[in-house]
Formats: sequence, C-alpha cells, structure tokens
Amino acid sequence: MKSNYNLLIGALKTFNDFTGNNVKKDFIYIYDAFGFSELLSKYPIQEAAGNGSEIEKVLNLLSWCSENVLHNGETKDVEFIPKTSLDILNYSYKKGREYGVYCRLQAIVFTECCLALGIKSRILHCLPFSPYDFDTHVVSIVYINSLKKWIMLDAGNNRYFMDEKNMILSPMEIRERLGNDDYIKCNVDDEAYKYYMAKNLFYFKSLQNNTFGSDLQAEQETIYCIPKGFNVLEREIAYCKYAIKNCPDFLVADWEKALEEYSKRTSFINLDADVFFA
Repeated sequence: MKSNYNLLIGALKTFNDFTGNNVKKDFIYIYDAFGFSELLSKYPIQEAAGNGSEIEKVLNLLSWCSENVLHNGETKDVEFIPKTSLDILNYSYKKGREYGVYCRLQAIVFTECCLALGIKSRILHCLPFSPYDFDTHVVSIVYINSLKKWIMLDAGNNRYFMDEKNMILSPMEIRERLGNDDYIKCNVDDEAYKYYMAKNLFYFKSLQNNTFGSDLQAEQETIYCIPKGFNVLEREIAYCKYAIKNCPDFLVADWEKALEEYSKRTSFINLDADVFFA
C-alpha cells in the first residue's frame, strides 16, 4: 500500500508543470436558468444552506447533498436519469442507497445547488495517470470570495482537504502537497481517501458552460488542465479501449462512441493551471 502510494505521489511530483500554453478560454456561469427556480421551490436548498457566510453555506449544502443523495457506484444502470440536479433529486432524494447514484450525478446536484444560490461553482473531473484505471472521480469546485480562490469539495464522500490551519484547499494546493509529501488532512480521518485522491489528481477537465443541466447543453466544450509532457490524447484512446473491454454491457455503446470521437481528434483545449482555476 505504502509503495503504491509513493508511486502515485511521485507521479504528481514529477509531472507538476502546468504552464506553457498561450490559450485563453473563459468558463461561463449562468445563475438564472429556468430550472433553478423549480429546483429552489421544490427542495429546501436555501434552508439547508442557512444564513451564514459563503463558506458556511457551501459546507452546509455539501453535507445536505451527501446525506440525501447517497452514493452507489456499482453496476446499477442509472443512465436513464437526465443529468440535471432536479431529475437526480427526483430519483434519489431521501430514498437510501438503493436509489443512490455515482459521483458525477452527486457532483451535479451539489454544483447546481450552489449555482442556484448564486455561488460560483463547477464540476471537476479528476483523472489518474494510468489509462488502465477505470476508476476516475468527479467532484465540485467552488469559488470562495473571502478566500479569493477555488476550494475542492466532494459531495460523493462529504470530504475536503485542509492545511495545518484548517484552511480548505484548492485542487492544485492538494496536488502540490500530496506531490511533496507535505502535511495535509481530510475533514474526516480517512487515509484511504487521501490515497484515492492521490491517484485521481493527475489531470483535470471541466465543461465550459456551467448552469442548470450543463451536461445536456447543445453547445458545450470540454476544457483540460494537463501537466506538460503528458500525452492526454494517447491516454484517452487507450482508456476508451480498456473501458469497452471492462465496463458493464449497458455502457459499451457510450464508450465506443467516445473512442470514435477521440480517434478523430488531434488536439484539446488545454489551459495553464492559473487560467483553468482563475
């Protein structure tokens, strides 16, 4: 276990340069989409958030989402659920693990709840180095104005990382501390979670448009944040081939489509970390 962990944090340390791109691309946040009004009227999101500071509201929402939309990352087919917070809550809210969903759907609920309250947030897909690792993870990042930075919050596990002063960390701060084997702690004593995220913080991607039903937007771009020297296209193609061989039957067609799309691509929108997390 320790030797595997050292390999993971060693990869973070070795591939730690996220600079060198001249590309500029703005992320878009839309807080007044029609679906948010129905979301707020149907579910007690404002009540759950409370009346405290921005960060207090966000942490209250994190707990509320984690407690009421449980995780079920096994082979259960929930792809029939439209990827909006409202549809996911309609399916899963307070119904236990039998109606649980996987991490991306939990992140959608939490992220859209934040956006509905006017809090800048987006989904962050965290990916490992190895193309033969079928287990990636999806979390949320929220911009906290008082801190002047993004923090990473995991609605699937009700987890986040902090430094010695109990300040919640950004994705790049977490990645740097893990890579340097520096002090880092979770809000819950959970060494397995630290190992899990050391594996899944090698590179990142997010959708450009962030609003109600971001995954369903017709004109949507995926924006990457990739360490210098890493061939992400080669990795994505190998990953799709691995997924086709190993995923449940109901997901094969999706991965075959993804493989076809990646095989036609020659480039990605790749932003420096300071632009991606601006």
